[in-house]
Amino acid sequence: MDMVCKKALLVLAGSPPSVEILRWWVEETDCSIAVDGGWRCFAEAGLLPEVLIGDADSFPSFEKVADKETKVSVHRIIDQETTDFEKALDWLDSRTSPEEIVILGGLGGRSDHLCTNLMIASRIDPQRLVVFDGHEEWIRRITPECPLSLRGRKGATLSLLPLVPCKGVTAKGLRWNLSGESLSATGKLGQSNLCDSDEVVVSCREGVLFAVVLKRT
Repeated sequence: MDMVCKKALLVLAGSPPSVEILRWWVEETDCSIAVDGGWRCFAEAGLLPEVLIGDADSFPSFEKVADKETKVSVHRIIDQETTDFEKALDWLDSRTSPEEIVILGGLGGRSDHLCTNLMIASRIDPQRLVVFDGHEEWIRRITPECPLSLRGRKGATLSLLPLVPCKGVTAKGLRWNLSGESLSATGKLGQSNLCDSDEVVVSCREGVLFAVVLKRT
């Protein structure tokens, strides 16, 4: 199954999105992928993804879906060396080259899953825009090729999370702006800043940075 998909939606089996958020993102993206147990989110919303993929550990009914939903491309991949998120990304890369990847169900729940998901996301092609959307927060990856331009969030709390050492970090529109700073796990961090403007811009010269924006001020 080859596809043209500039904006891909992946729904993981973590903390499930609301029906409203899922429906909105399905409308906003070109293709939707249920990642293993993420299938249940689509089923509860009365929606069908284009693809179901995973190792069937959190959703064992892959064969039933394949028999019943002929419009869904089903791929059961038995490989314990990779997570279902990695399987979905690998499958996506083998068939298309999206400019943007939106992940639902990747936040909340188990802390180890959240940390692993962010580490996996840090390895995605740096030219791609990567977003995690959840009930309480929205997370956007920042790379040298993909800076953040955020509008309409004045008053929101924004933290910058450097999973790897980041150099040349510049941020404008925040309570505490940055100018060519270095952020890292062993050095300066960017916890709990505030959006002082409805236009916020964050960029970095080197590294991979995650902007975490709280939805409730």
